[in-house]
Amino acid sequence: MKKNILVVSEALGEPNHKRGIFHFTRELIRSLAAEGHELTLLVETTRRYRQMRRRERRTRLFPEQSHNIELLALYRFLDEVDMNEPITKSPLRRTIDWFRHRLSLSTSFEFAACFLRALGLLGLRANLLENKTAALEYIPPDLRHLELFSDFHLESGFYSYQDTSALLMLPPPRIDARDYDVILVDTPTRVAIKRKPGAKVICVVHDLLPLTDLKLSDVATRLFLSRLLTSLRQADELAFVSNYSRMRFRELLPQFAHLPTRVVYPRTRFDAPDVLQLPAPAGRPGRPSFVVIVSNEPRKNLAAAIRAFRTMPQADLVVIGYAGLAHRMKNLPPNIRFAGYVDEHEKATLIAEAHGLIMPSFAEGFGVPIIEALAANTPVLCSDIPVFREVAGELADYFDPFSTESICASVTRVLTRQEECRRKIRDRRGELAERFGYQTQARDFLGHFAPVERMQAAQ
Repeated sequence: MKKNILVVSEALGEPNHKRGIFHFTRELIRSLAAEGHELTLLVETTRRYRQMRRRERRTRLFPEQSHNIELLALYRFLDEVDMNEPITKSPLRRTIDWFRHRLSLSTSFEFAACFLRALGLLGLRANLLENKTAALEYIPPDLRHLELFSDFHLESGFYSYQDTSALLMLPPPRIDARDYDVILVDTPTRVAIKRKPGAKVICVVHDLLPLTDLKLSDVATRLFLSRLLTSLRQADELAFVSNYSRMRFRELLPQFAHLPTRVVYPRTRFDAPDVLQLPAPAGRPGRPSFVVIVSNEPRKNLAAAIRAFRTMPQADLVVIGYAGLAHRMKNLPPNIRFAGYVDEHEKATLIAEAHGLIMPSFAEGFGVPIIEALAANTPVLCSDIPVFREVAGELADYFDPFSTESICASVTRVLTRQEECRRKIRDRRGELAERFGYQTQARDFLGHFAPVERMQAAQ
């Protein structure tokens, strides 16, 4: 049965930094749309959005309430982040900019409106914008998922207010979702949802690393815990991105064992041509190359990969993503190249051309680059941790992430067994597409939940 679904997604509903949550939700939206469900995205509007909308209206070429003006301003607002900007800023500058941004938000009209709604002093009103894109010349590749939404549910300052409300113990932001059958919250979010009888709130939990990662700040941990508890108290069902994440949840939060749960893996496209030949190198011509996809987090363990390739001058390493100050390391070997943020097409090309994808992480909730590499028939080399074993099984070559020698040995094995590694992936392609192809994600997400597995009270 087709459902009317409201998507509450900080990754999609505000200018974002396109992390794993963005990837998960984008593919889920594609799958839900292909099944014919009606989708609405909750979008935060801020002072920046109002400024862009006013600028469009000043042209006076269209009526003041023109649908085209509203939609054009919204798309431009959601596409305004420069992905390479963090590379040019020092940590101190980024911290100052973060506090300046938060201060600006807390003194805005949007913050005040969200606060008054949270207190019940301002009524809830769903402000919907119909998503008719015929007037737009073209949709950039990074925004094409927005075409799949029938409407945008506009909320002033919604995502920005939630963190302030958590830090200052203010009431959570409220939304009116009484027109929807399902409210999809794609990561723990601090929100109070008004819904109709029978409507379901399904919350996705990617991992609990903000609670368990000792390298994260106390503020980040408190913010995540506040979001998580608010979501869990309203959720009817929970979806986890791996069995490992679900197991960790049951260990850390047994008081929520009564909630029905299921695993919904992140997905990717397996409709690319089946590449039989060895790749052209992603590094320098005539040399084997490997790629690693990182963010500026210690658990990503980029330093270990760089140390390994110091001792392997015969191969190149291409680093994709924001690597912090790693590109300024002393005596950086010439076989390390920092590509920075790249668009989805270029990332897919780099992975397909590589002799292997390296995932040296100490901890993950899933590991999306692994399935992107498998979809491209690219060998996978990864840390020997439970979640990677769950995702890649026998199709990956495993190493000890604390040992440079172990990483080097893994690279050597994959270089000498290229065709064998690729053949194993090709032979399992149908199974991988069924498990990790986006076509099956909606079925798994909205399917019947298995009976609740209760933990023993003594555990």
